[in-house]
Amino acid sequence: MIWIDFALLWYASYRACRNGCEWSFQGESLALAFLLALALKSLILFFLIRLGVQPTSGIQVGVSVLLLALALLLPVIHIDETSSGDYTGLIWVTLFGVGGLFIFSMFNAWFFPITESDATWYHIRGMSFFHEVRFDSEWVVPQLKQYPPFVPLLFTYLIAFDSGFLKIFFPILYLCLIIIFYSRVLSLTGNKKMACLFALILATTPYFWWHGVLPFLDMTTAVFYSTGTLYWYFWIKCKIEGSSVNGESSYALISGFLFGLAAWTRIEFLLYDLVPVFLTIYVFSRYPNKSSNLKPLKLFFLSLLLFPSIWFLNLMTFDMALWSQIKMVGGVCVVLWVIALGVAWGKWKIHESGILLVFILAVAGFIALLFVLGGEAVPVWKKIMISLYRTSTVHIYYLFTASLAIFIFFEKLHDLSEQKKILGCFLILFLSTHFAIFAYATPKWPTLGEFVYATFIQPGNSVNLSDTRGMMSVYPIFIFFIASFPFVRRRLINE
Repeated sequence: MIWIDFALLWYASYRACRNGCEWSFQGESLALAFLLALALKSLILFFLIRLGVQPTSGIQVGVSVLLLALALLLPVIHIDETSSGDYTGLIWVTLFGVGGLFIFSMFNAWFFPITESDATWYHIRGMSFFHEVRFDSEWVVPQLKQYPPFVPLLFTYLIAFDSGFLKIFFPILYLCLIIIFYSRVLSLTGNKKMACLFALILATTPYFWWHGVLPFLDMTTAVFYSTGTLYWYFWIKCKIEGSSVNGESSYALISGFLFGLAAWTRIEFLLYDLVPVFLTIYVFSRYPNKSSNLKPLKLFFLSLLLFPSIWFLNLMTFDMALWSQIKMVGGVCVVLWVIALGVAWGKWKIHESGILLVFILAVAGFIALLFVLGGEAVPVWKKIMISLYRTSTVHIYYLFTASLAIFIFFEKLHDLSEQKKILGCFLILFLSTHFAIFAYATPKWPTLGEFVYATFIQPGNSVNLSDTRGMMSVYPIFIFFIASFPFVRRRLINE
């Protein structure tokens, strides 16, 4: 029964993709529809539970049928998918390589039980959502009940249909990431050889396919945030180039939606969402006359803030003291709403110099906040050193993939197009945000030596830390950035 229910949602999402995302390839639409179907399912379950309605299988199927009926009213746009370069042999190598890793992950997800404590808590929360029909169960520890509900809602979904195979979602998420990444590289370069090679690099990065069998938040946020960034890049590219394409609004909508889903999975990703928000405002202030249409900007903010906002509103109904970190991120959500209302609806006149000034003040404010609130068990200077270590050494888990950075030294960066420079700034700002988050947060271990020991002597204690998992979300963007280099393209195509 669950397969029928999800197939209804998947096809409804696919119809919506083929109708509104005319820039997407066939396989990309199928992969994107899977992500949207999961998002819709979580949203349906959230509101049913919020309204006090137990999300039984019958009710869920009824809602899925209704959504499919609405989606069938949408026409499907057929797009001519053409690209240069055949490279049939390389395509088969890519299919066998990615397919083999995907099947391996599926076997692990199907046959091996859940053993990690985090996954057990997600399961407990899922049972609470279904049986108690509430989000603030007394059976869940206060810290965990404040976390966003996406993965626990997936447990609720399976519990409602008496199914126990949550982990199979994660290999499919891995496959969707590879398909969307391949499609975006193909769209950027128009060359199948480039798309295949870089898709293989991403697919064979062990940290990605290995997490395709784990019921954690790792793969989920990596897929949502990185694919959101890819679509965001193509939207910004349209804005910078001044090209009026029909897909500009859909790029903005999909990218914001996926950024919001990342925060719907891990709350700190609302802080990482500040990076695309800041750069979007910067681009709109730098190119104010390229397009006076603010509809894409409105769609971007609305879709990005939808999921985090409803969760924070839900938290305000809890009869408990909110965690201080949750309050801080909630404040960021309020600030983003103010910015959205001012820029997109209030039509604030923001100049490029003003953006840079706000950025400088934000950095100074963070440093001041760090020292004012840093009088804890771990001194501020130790926090900074530990955060620098965590931001830099985390790349050892992506050793082969990280070596692609060598191509930066073969490219004349000042000759890159404006949109590629913006993407490079995105990577730098992401790493800076990563450093800031872990410089502010209380580290798991109080000394740098313990982090070094965990990294090199007992990596099992370090590989699943939040900083390492968070980096999964930026590596697909890093690989995409390298694939966009003219130097790399000339070498690969000519050889």
